Amino acid sequence: MFSRHSLAIGLGALALLGAATTASAQRLPETGPAPGQISVTGSAAVRVAPDEVFLTIGVESRDKNLQASTRDNSDRIAKALAVIKRHGVPDKSVQLNYIQVEPDFDTSVSRTTPVAYRVRKSIGIKITRLDSFEPLLTDLFAVGVNQVENIEFRNSDMRMHRDKARELAVVAAREKADALTSQLGVKRGKAMRISENTGWNWGGWSGRYRGDQGQMQQNVMQSAPNSGGQGDGADGDLSVGQISVTATISVDFQLE
Repeated sequence: MFSRHSLAIGLGALALLGAATTASAQRLPETGPAPGQISVTGSAAVRVAPDEVFLTIGVESRDKNLQASTRDNSDRIAKALAVIKRHGVPDKSVQLNYIQVEPDFDTSVSRTTPVAYRVRKSIGIKITRLDSFEPLLTDLFAVGVNQVENIEFRNSDMRMHRDKARELAVVAAREKADALTSQLGVKRGKAMRISENTGWNWGGWSGRYRGDQGQMQQNVMQSAPNSGGQGDGADGDLSVGQISVTATISVDFQLE
């Protein structure tokens, strides 16, 4: 006869065996290789004419006397503001920035006593009449403006043009994926990952006016045929006088 003690040991062993069997039955099956994918990139550009200019001009004054430099700067800024008003630019489209003061040192003489003071102030201007841009800039130079810090041409409907460029880029990516998969005897499946990059370029002149050299340095991009929008291959030359709103879409498609 089995003792009560040996019976308890036997039942415990059976319980452990049952637990091990259950754990083995619940183990997940080995996963096979991930489904095939294809990664493509589609690009597009929408070319439009600008209808507004964001101009930032500046006045820099220099004098050995700080008060004289500040006074000269204020006088020329006041004349510049009068010119801007005379050209019909509304007050809401003009932003006057804070004054900047920088001492000049002759380090061969002293590192603590400045020999002069540079005073700078800039004005941001939004121009919606492009035909007034050059006459305004010419008149600003005439009253003492000696710096052009930035010239940025834009279109007031940039959001719409970005959406259009994005739409064309998606079509280009899908068509590229279809063309590649058809050559390989497979089909394009659903999109697994999507990423985008958008931007824009101006094909006119821009640069920084160097008051000490008295000239405008220009960067000009050459002409290209005007196509309201184009699909993949949007890296062609940009037409002079136009904005190119671009979008690049990268998509990973599953293969079927």
